[in-house]
Amino acid sequence: MKTLILATGTTREAHLRALEAEYLGRFPAKIRPEVRELTEGKTAAQTAAAQLAALAALPAPAYVIALDERGALLTSPAWAAQLAKVAGQGVKTLAFLIGSADGLTDEVKNHCQAVWALGKLTFPHQLVRGLLAEQLYRAHTLNTGHPYHRP
Repeated sequence: MKTLILATGTTREAHLRALEAEYLGRFPAKIRPEVRELTEGKTAAQTAAAQLAALAALPAPAYVIALDERGALLTSPAWAAQLAKVAGQGVKTLAFLIGSADGLTDEVKNHCQAVWALGKLTFPHQLVRGLLAEQLYRAHTLNTGHPYHRP
């Protein structure tokens, strides 16, 4: 299963790019999540159109999880369990969709199979990339029995 991070916009700050790279770099190369940056339009409609186009271009069968502060709140072990469950369903592509500073429209979220939150707080979308990379690495270590996660 290929894992994609569909991130709207770019990360300009070097320290945030380094955080993301640190956790993605911990994965074995053959299963390392890939980051794809989506165009952030001048309007919410243009941004949503770019997001929908990226979702439509995913190889099937795909499972897309939108990240939104109003999404389901899961513990790290629950994340790991859900990702293992998705992998066991024969999904070819697992994608995480990160919105712009304006978030994701309802139309875009309706094209996703799940909506998860990283917490009840609102985070800058650039920081979410690093947080997501860490949680994906944590889920990987939980699912492979690595001692990284300490409850």
